[in-house]
Amino acid sequence: MTGWNPSAKGKALDSSHREKVIGYLYTSSAYLLWGVLGLYWSALDSVSSMEILAHRILWGFFFIFTLMLFQSTKRAAFFTLLKELRVNAKQLFYFFVASLAISANWLIFVWAMLFDHILEASLGLYITPIVSMLLGVLAAGDKIRKSTLLSMLIAFSGVLVITDDYGRIPWISMALALTSGVYSLAKKHIKADALVGMCVETLLVTPIALLLLMFLHENSSVHFGSAFPVTLLLIFGGILTVLPLLWFAEGLKRIPLATIGFFQYITPTITFLFGIFLFESTISLLHWIAFSLIWFSIAVMLVSNRK
Repeated sequence: MTGWNPSAKGKALDSSHREKVIGYLYTSSAYLLWGVLGLYWSALDSVSSMEILAHRILWGFFFIFTLMLFQSTKRAAFFTLLKELRVNAKQLFYFFVASLAISANWLIFVWAMLFDHILEASLGLYITPIVSMLLGVLAAGDKIRKSTLLSMLIAFSGVLVITDDYGRIPWISMALALTSGVYSLAKKHIKADALVGMCVETLLVTPIALLLLMFLHENSSVHFGSAFPVTLLLIFGGILTVLPLLWFAEGLKRIPLATIGFFQYITPTITFLFGIFLFESTISLLHWIAFSLIWFSIAVMLVSNRK
């Protein structure tokens, strides 16, 4: 009879703990970089948001495709998936929706950074998980807890307060949350490896990026190549777009989705703090009330998800 081996059990626990720590590092790094990228885009204030988006897509695709070429299994999976999409219209549809949604999300966020709508962007990032859950209920028939419904109602009241303060609907916040929610919803239906899936997503919108650059070039609105620092920032913008997505995928492999929920508020908090302390955005009493309601709704949601 085989005896109990405590050292083997200890090694297994150490390995599990190590994987969790690695998962925490990957996930926190992804959300930290997403938060800091707001400063990166503001450094490109001389470039139009359309040109920044086009280069994010092009250089992002180049970076992902290069990474994939050095991994034989990923490379094979990519070309297999392309063949499958030729006959699987449903999967192709979900890929197109995901590609367009994330591209629109990138464009709106960059535009918000360039035109000093930092607090509105922060609000959008805060309410994204709540909007994603609402879309899941409406479009996918997900079940909803009473506490989650309460969280949604509190967040909605925060949006109403902001609307009253602005005298208009905070469309940047709503658009950011909605495009991110649609992206998450489409990704639920996509059956592909994270790296392979991202490669297909960027590939699908690459022709749009090329057409956009051609249009900008014809109107003498292209800044790429005009100055070395700007050119370099545009190239690395694509790489910095992909890196946090890859880190997030690696983190997701190692830690539960519920745990990742705690990390997702790093990005909007960094954006919020940048807005106040670096960009000196004006924050009124109604702003504080609205954000307090949003933060309270997040607390309700996080507590309910732990049960």
